[in-house]
Amino acid sequence: MMKNKQTGNTLIFVLVMLLLITIIGTWAIRGAITSLNITTNAQAQALLVQNSDAVFFQLESYADDAVKIAKLQLDNGMIGYANKPENKGKELVYCLRKSEKDNKYNLGKASLVYWDGASISKNEMGQEGYCKVNKSADFTSDRGAVVTRIGARSIVEGRKDWGHMYEGSDSETYGGKDIGTIIVNATSFIPNLSTASADEINKCVMNYPSFNVVVGGVTKDSVADCLSKLNVPYSSQEMEYQLRQVN
Repeated sequence: MMKNKQTGNTLIFVLVMLLLITIIGTWAIRGAITSLNITTNAQAQALLVQNSDAVFFQLESYADDAVKIAKLQLDNGMIGYANKPENKGKELVYCLRKSEKDNKYNLGKASLVYWDGASISKNEMGQEGYCKVNKSADFTSDRGAVVTRIGARSIVEGRKDWGHMYEGSDSETYGGKDIGTIIVNATSFIPNLSTASADEINKCVMNYPSFNVVVGGVTKDSVADCLSKLNVPYSSQEMEYQLRQVN
């Protein structure tokens, strides 16, 4: 009887130990998953910021290349078209595709989106400039992780002659008229980290400008607002460039 009693105590002890090991293992797994999620989020954010920054680094590198700057200022270039007074409020849209290394900022590769009253105009120049998340060619690299949408528009309200000149500069160096101010937006996002469908994300990219616009007293959503509502991880950055003539 004593032997049977000891055997029963051993069984209870083993069961308790198994229970403790299960609880500890569950805690360890949950902790590992949490750490993995934090790491994934940090890596995703870093990747998004890097892709958006790459847009501005490339554009700013053009400042040292007179030919590239001249092409951008042609009528079929990004700056030349967006800077026309009749295009005020209209946004040129480009997709940063991995296969397009050069000559990407011309009208043949752009789309135009803007609010026309209470409705959005998006097909005036076709759909070549809109990224499609279900097309592998529209990602920024072969990894197929990040899509980057570029939007550019000009600020023409309140422009003044000589307003661009620095204190102490002269008219012979800088010319006599402000060329204008261009705002460039780079919105990068990772569609595969969202439960939203490709069609839903594509509609965000096509149906909204990069910038919040007030229409009829109501502030309309931007691309970033739409992506946020779909819980798509994104990074949206803007740079404002003042253009001036330099000999």
